[in-house]
Amino acid sequence: MNRFVFLLCVSLIFLLSSSGCTDIIEPNQLAFVMGTAIDHTDDGGIEVSHQIVIPSQKSGPFQGGSSGSSDNFIVVSATGRDVFEAFQKIQRKLSRRLMTTHRILIAISEEYFNKHDVSKLFDKLNRDPANNLRDITILIKGGRARDFLMLQPPMEHLSSIAAGKELQINGMNSYSSRQFIIDSLSEGIRPLVPILQIKNIKMGSKEPGPIAVLSGFAVLNKKLKVTGLLDDAEGSGAAWMTGKGTSQGATIPWKDGSSVLSFRLTHLKRRIQSVRGNDPTRIVLTVKAEAYLLENTTSLDMSEADNMIAVQTYVNKQLQKELQLTMDKVKQWGSDVFGIGEHLHRKSPYWWNLQKDDWDENFKKTDVTVKADIQLRSFGLSGAPLND
Repeated sequence: MNRFVFLLCVSLIFLLSSSGCTDIIEPNQLAFVMGTAIDHTDDGGIEVSHQIVIPSQKSGPFQGGSSGSSDNFIVVSATGRDVFEAFQKIQRKLSRRLMTTHRILIAISEEYFNKHDVSKLFDKLNRDPANNLRDITILIKGGRARDFLMLQPPMEHLSSIAAGKELQINGMNSYSSRQFIIDSLSEGIRPLVPILQIKNIKMGSKEPGPIAVLSGFAVLNKKLKVTGLLDDAEGSGAAWMTGKGTSQGATIPWKDGSSVLSFRLTHLKRRIQSVRGNDPTRIVLTVKAEAYLLENTTSLDMSEADNMIAVQTYVNKQLQKELQLTMDKVKQWGSDVFGIGEHLHRKSPYWWNLQKDDWDENFKKTDVTVKADIQLRSFGLSGAPLND
């Protein structure tokens, strides 16, 4: 009996020890990367910077407290011949293992886009299973991406969190690293990348300080080089026409030239159609949205049906005109960020096989007409302007 009890105890001890996890890493052994910056170095290499939170600080982002404190995070940088080599050099400077699963964004400087092959940069993101590919890819205009990580925004604890929320509330949820890789590998579409620019802006009683401001979009070609920059208004229209927009605002000047109508546009959609005939390069791109009137400085009484119909017709005409200008501008650069090539690939596969190798040039010759289908859903709680 004693022998049986002894053997049972030994078996239980062996079973429990063999079933335990030997490679588990505790949270206090991890360094959580919230943002990554990519910059060009003078010797032609790459500089990688990681923004790492310090959750042990009482004023940190997971503990509450005031924002804008440098104790909330650290930024560690290193240079290398590729991302992994720089990553390893950063790891040697830290007492915790780097973890990129919770990363919010990857900031790449405009200089790096112009001087490097960005496709090589994303090889590690696509190959390494430690990356979730949900982080957003952005371009930092006119400065170093590392400087963006060093910012201390007035309303958030980290610049990466502030930028991520800024993109989200402005309806830009389709610009993940995964989507960037898909667009860069596709034959009939080119990437469209949000732009952040560091500007000195006065907020409150303090002196003007640097913050990151959403400043439009960068249009890339097949080689992932910047072919042109769109300002905020043009970029919003381009995002709508690419099918990546969700909501946006629009202020339309009225016919008298002195008053305006402002709308919130929701349920943004787009549809690409080929004009019937033997020429597949004649395309109609239709954008759709539901419009809600939020401000009216005209003399129109929007409770009258005739005025509602007239405003809806006018808004469609004006938005159609503005979007057509943006379309023609991007066409001159030859970068099909709208996915016209993908549409032609599906509709005319044999024709597409002869065109795809030089699509950036062939896209310039494509006849794309933009049409708007905006439905006015609400004119607000009042019909006539208050000054009437």
